[in-house]
Amino acid sequence: MRCLLHRVLKKGPFLWNGLPNLGNGIQGIRLYSVLKQHQYFARSQGRLRLCKENFPSGYSTPYLIHAHKLTLSVTETISRSFCTKVTTSHDLRSENGALLKDGAGDFPVMEAVSYWTREFDTAGVPEPDASAEYIVAHVLGYKAFSLVSPLARNLTAEERTRVWELCKKRMDRMPIQYILGEWDFRNLNLTMRPPVFIPRPETEELVEHLWFHLQEDLYREEDDFDILEIGCGSGAISLSLLYEFPEAHCTAVDVTKEAVELTKHNAKRLSLNDRLEVKQMQFNTSVKFETKFDVIVSNPPYIWTQDMETLEQEIVGYENHCALHGGTDGMGLIRDIIHTGHRLLKPGGSVWLEVDPRHPDMIQTYLNNHLQYQLQLTGVYHDFNDRPRFCCLELLE
Repeated sequence: MRCLLHRVLKKGPFLWNGLPNLGNGIQGIRLYSVLKQHQYFARSQGRLRLCKENFPSGYSTPYLIHAHKLTLSVTETISRSFCTKVTTSHDLRSENGALLKDGAGDFPVMEAVSYWTREFDTAGVPEPDASAEYIVAHVLGYKAFSLVSPLARNLTAEERTRVWELCKKRMDRMPIQYILGEWDFRNLNLTMRPPVFIPRPETEELVEHLWFHLQEDLYREEDDFDILEIGCGSGAISLSLLYEFPEAHCTAVDVTKEAVELTKHNAKRLSLNDRLEVKQMQFNTSVKFETKFDVIVSNPPYIWTQDMETLEQEIVGYENHCALHGGTDGMGLIRDIIHTGHRLLKPGGSVWLEVDPRHPDMIQTYLNNHLQYQLQLTGVYHDFNDRPRFCCLELLE
């Protein structure tokens, strides 16, 4: 693997889009660990290029670009899946700027990418190069710009018009996921619509931890098991679990009509709707269900009130605030889940939460002061930024 990575990096300067997110690789391949161990970080013009931003308590922005899922293949596949050729300062200097902006007709793909990278960068749009590349690739019918043959390809007048329309939305700071209308989550491609919450890379890690738990703990090869997701958004968590566990049945709830409709749409599109029940409801301590669950999972709103005003424009301007704001200390819905979990879980059941890094200690204190809820904090797991992000609470027997 070390020699393989070395050969990839020797091909030229590469930008490893979403490098921190390589820790999300599924089922065995741990390229992230290898990279971290050997420090094979690609550099461009003498500085480290990472798709990574700092936010309150490490909260992810929706425009962080996911690394594509690692595949068992050869050097070329790895380089095409994870690397995008870095645009140099020479590439960004275009004498045809006015033509690109006002003209019509065919012109090179790289000219369009370079022009909009410069426009985004000047306007302060985060990840300007990745934004331009994703939009152009999308218009051309590709998942990633690394799959396009830019030197042998011109945009037609129609494609140019479409690129310009989408890039203007990005200039308005619309998240790239909403612009494209879709985004990958683990093994699934999900439709995305504003204002439904955009699943972050951290949530893929939450599902991966739960996946290992279900594999190692339940050992249910034939028996069905039931999962409750609280705050389903686009349905990313429930649908990912249904896809990977054919014996699972999920109940997904959300307070907003838009989220419920989008989850149903994605479930039908992925042919997973026969094992999914979606309900629009306000989850609180008085909620009731007809069945009990083996697992309760949630990426609840957990941003503190004091942190809401520091969020980026992509978040504040487009995503539903009720999916973000968790109250004064970010624990509003988390307390309701803890309060209700013991009567919703089957014996031996567990609760899995994505939380603010300040929350694990607060959850432990809350459980110590409320022993009647019969839950025990049995695991705290770190995200790819090494922050305590995921909590497992198990029902005491």
